[in-house]
Amino acid sequence: TNPKQKRNRIRRPQEDRSRIVHFPNITTLQTYTMKLTLAASLLSAACAFTPAPTATRSSGSALDMARKPFISGNWKLNPSSKEEATQLASEIANAVLPTSPDADVALFVPYVFIDAAKEAVGGKIEIGAEAVCPEEAGAFTGAISASMVQSMGVQWSLAGHSERRVLFGESDEYINGQCLKLIEKGMSVMLCIGESEAEYDQDLAGAVCAVQLKK
Repeated sequence: TNPKQKRNRIRRPQEDRSRIVHFPNITTLQTYTMKLTLAASLLSAACAFTPAPTATRSSGSALDMARKPFISGNWKLNPSSKEEATQLASEIANAVLPTSPDADVALFVPYVFIDAAKEAVGGKIEIGAEAVCPEEAGAFTGAISASMVQSMGVQWSLAGHSERRVLFGESDEYINGQCLKLIEKGMSVMLCIGESEAEYDQDLAGAVCAVQLKK
């Protein structure tokens, strides 16, 4: 078998290339029971960390040790009802035990489920938005601003997810605007970067990610 053909058969879909840790995609309520015992096994591979204000860059190893793993789940366009969202959030929160590994955990949920998810987790898990509009107010039908989600007690938001880039045409400039607006509001942002399948085939992953991060 040609090695390249074999690699192509097992390659992740393009939309899952964002450089963040996701829980599995959700399709039915049965698959909603995502236990943090499973998430804990991903700790060693977690690639997003909370800031370490007291660390310095004088020692790379010291900086790495000062970072605390941050595990997040992006619900995307799931689930289909408030009841299912409440059940899912509650089950995940209940899996966070005193004996769980020391890590911050967040769920990025659809806007309409933010309140229900926050109530269900009881403060054990951060609830974030899947995206925000960089505009503060105005004639932007269907948009949700950083101020709106912040007023609901949300402090985190995703920006730059590959599905937003590819399916909704969000540019690097637009994503930069999202990040700047969230920072301006004193909120935290999880910036997602990643290459397309064509760029991956051309070994351009590193260069593409560097450009996206710079912009």
